[in-house]
Amino acid sequence: MAIARPTHRRLFAVFDHAYGRLSRQAGAVLSDIAVKPAQATALIYLGYHNGCQISELAQGIGSGNAAVTGLVDRMVKTGLVERRKLDSDGRGKTVHLTPDGLMKREHVMERLRTLDEKLSKNFTDAEMETIYKFLSVASEMEI
Repeated sequence: MAIARPTHRRLFAVFDHAYGRLSRQAGAVLSDIAVKPAQATALIYLGYHNGCQISELAQGIGSGNAAVTGLVDRMVKTGLVERRKLDSDGRGKTVHLTPDGLMKREHVMERLRTLDEKLSKNFTDAEMETIYKFLSVASEMEI
């Protein structure tokens, strides 16, 4: 017989399950514009930090440098972003949205806004602040 655990002991499992479902739902919402959820996250971040280095993009979207390097490679191939040489360091590169990337970002923002509205419709502003606080703590937690 399984031992019942308090809710706080299952928090990671519930969070991981919710993340998986949300990611699949975002993928479905974005499928008609041919943007994957990871690309959407990068497009949104670059909209606020256009011209950042890959390491900053990786930190900003919560991924590792190697994963983001591959993501940027795929986004370059589809014309969403371009790499440019860093002025201060010939070896460094910055990532910039292309005109197509800017347009796709707007479509992403529209579709995800609808998803956000569905997610938050049954919560008060105070409850949403608690959710944002929890997610901020979770995303910045160090072990």
